[in-house]
Amino acid sequence: CPLPSPLERLALPHILGFLLNVPSRVTLGTLALPVSRPHWVGVRRLGRTFYNLDSKLAAPAAIGAEPQLREFLREALSRGPSELFLVVPRDVEEAGTWLSPE
Repeated sequence: CPLPSPLERLALPHILGFLLNVPSRVTLGTLALPVSRPHWVGVRRLGRTFYNLDSKLAAPAAIGAEPQLREFLREALSRGPSELFLVVPRDVEEAGTWLSPE
């Protein structure tokens, strides 16, 4: 039986939000250059819906519920060198309950 991926093990009810550092294409006006640079993206849950708070968007964009969030994170992290930071309350961090047991 294969082990669940780290994204599948995230205990989403204990996590307040996410910060992603992902590659972003560099543009000059409408011209996209063949270069990328790191870009920070925030994700936050409101109610049962997660929202993409990327500053490059005109407004926050609904991602959806937990399954859609996991797919959003999987896709974002697959684009190249990237990092994922979890935003959790201190008690969750200290107890390590942001991650479900295997």
